[in-house]
Amino acid sequence: MRRNVAHSVWQFIPGLLLVCMLSAPAAAHPINPVPKAELKLQNEIASFRKDFQQAAAARDAVALRRFYTEDFTHTHTSGKVDDKNARIVSVIAGEPTVEMAPVPEFNLSCFGDSVCIARALSPIKRGADGKWFDVRWTQTYVRTSQGWQIAISQATGLMNTVRDAP
Repeated sequence: MRRNVAHSVWQFIPGLLLVCMLSAPAAAHPINPVPKAELKLQNEIASFRKDFQQAAAARDAVALRRFYTEDFTHTHTSGKVDDKNARIVSVIAGEPTVEMAPVPEFNLSCFGDSVCIARALSPIKRGADGKWFDVRWTQTYVRTSQGWQIAISQATGLMNTVRDAP
């Protein structure tokens, strides 16, 4: 009797697998392309980034404060989290940051005219050994009463790209 029960269960397996395979595409969430930012918004964010870099090069802490929201956080490749003040100290100290790094790959998507998300790639020099590695990073820009500001930032190091030069 036990053998018959096991046999009857197994006869349904091929049909069950077929149903699962055919229904999987319907259950999966479609991946839609991320909308490209309008040229106007792309130019605004490019101008914002240029102004930021000028303030950073001048080591102007007062000017840099306007570029970050009050509750800004940045998550480093190490997992360390900076708040607004810590980030400004890092920028002024000339530490390697995604805000100041070259950006060979930069994609911007905007949602309405007050939120834009950058997804980018930059070579960053590591402090520990002076070697370079690529970092994939994101930043979320929000339009506030003070203009564009960075609300959150995150970086992920690509350890398989470690090298001696950028």
